[in-house]
Amino acid sequence: MVPGGAELGVSRLLFARARRLLLIPAIGLVLLGAPAFALDRPSLPAPSTEEVPLVVPLDNAGPGWRGEADVPANLVGIKWSGDPDAEFKIEIQRADEGRRWVEAGTLGGEDVGADDGTSDASSAVRALGDENASEPLWVGDARDVRVTVVSGAVDAVSVEAVTSDRASAPNGSVGALGVSFPDGPDRFGYAIALVLAGVVLGAVAAGWSPWRSRRQLALIGVLGVVVLTACGPPPSPNAVNAGQPAMTMRSQWGPDLAWNPSPECSPGPEYADFFSFVVVHHTVNSNTYGPNDSQAMVRAIQQYHVKTLGYCDIAYNFLVDKYGQIFEGRQGGITKSVIAAHAGGFNTGSSGMAFIGNYTNDQPPPAAWNSMVNLIAWKLSVHYLDPSAGFTAVSRGGGSRWPEGTSVSFPNKIVGHRDLWATACPGDAFYPRLPALRTAVQPQVGWDPNAPTTTTSVPSSSSTTSTTSTTSTTRP
Repeated sequence: MVPGGAELGVSRLLFARARRLLLIPAIGLVLLGAPAFALDRPSLPAPSTEEVPLVVPLDNAGPGWRGEADVPANLVGIKWSGDPDAEFKIEIQRADEGRRWVEAGTLGGEDVGADDGTSDASSAVRALGDENASEPLWVGDARDVRVTVVSGAVDAVSVEAVTSDRASAPNGSVGALGVSFPDGPDRFGYAIALVLAGVVLGAVAAGWSPWRSRRQLALIGVLGVVVLTACGPPPSPNAVNAGQPAMTMRSQWGPDLAWNPSPECSPGPEYADFFSFVVVHHTVNSNTYGPNDSQAMVRAIQQYHVKTLGYCDIAYNFLVDKYGQIFEGRQGGITKSVIAAHAGGFNTGSSGMAFIGNYTNDQPPPAAWNSMVNLIAWKLSVHYLDPSAGFTAVSRGGGSRWPEGTSVSFPNKIVGHRDLWATACPGDAFYPRLPALRTAVQPQVGWDPNAPTTTTSVPSSSSTTSTTSTTSTTRP
């Protein structure tokens, strides 16, 4: 054999061996895609709420009074009679920390609220009556809870202990492998693309040579288009609009969490016939949680909002954890103007977006910040609203800064909760960054210059017009 032929033979042998290495990515693609065809609904133990009354002196309890509840809890709230502005220090014990009490946070009155006259407001009255309730506090895995009155005179104090276990995906599912696919039919597009790509690579590794035939090359091209279509980001409905960010839908985190069955809530979600602005919140929960805790936290908050506060569903429209994971909140449709219960008096025509955490002293991490920017930009783009344009809303009462029927003008469409309520939300540390948030959102939004800047669908019973200003806050 001539030397040139020997060299060609060696080259072919080396090429054949190298081609077999394609079996590794081929098997990987098949393993990633195939589980998507399996049942991928995670195992979600139903949250539960246990109300534990504390023994309070007959002459009511004042600052310094302390009571303990021997009850397991992941999230804690307080119900009481008496001073509605009372505050409570929460301490917990964990099974792995002996008998040492660890301070978990301070609770005051609830930091969300429904518009007067809505289903949420009526259902909340049925649930609480004349009692007061605090906002909820995530405590992780507590086995005992201790409550100390910080301020105010209180009576009939009880601990609302919510248990919300972390979900685990069933064996053989995508979640069990740590693979994330979109919800709904799109997941199968991703799966088919990955499996087909794996099959093609496997065939090439086994000796198939598609480049020898135009027909085979055409087939490879079609498969490539399928892969790019399925694995690429969804196209924006408008070229200048922000695309929908990745989001954990309600069907993923709370398929078993039903709408509040109370008679007031029975008609289902309520909608406004307009959309005007976004309200930024923080949930006042601990910032020390892991990425696998977030789903359990959202489920626990929904449980507390429905079972303890009496709202029809979770009070927020969207939630963002410190890792940048976005969760759909209240049911009703993420592109619609769903009336929630996040900012009493101003839920109609707004969307409540909450950071999961406490940003009184800390700033949201970059991942959370970026996700909030993308979420707000997308939501405003859906409704073709210019974030920098002012608007006018009409207060529906609900404990807001303005009486029901008051027309209030705002200079832009991204506001903090404290702009509407007497609250420190979304946190003393974060609130000064709202101008930077607006600046970051602005270039990502496409809007309709002819969109109205007033909420004319809500009748006003007062001709008073107010503008927002930074004022002292009284609630956490």
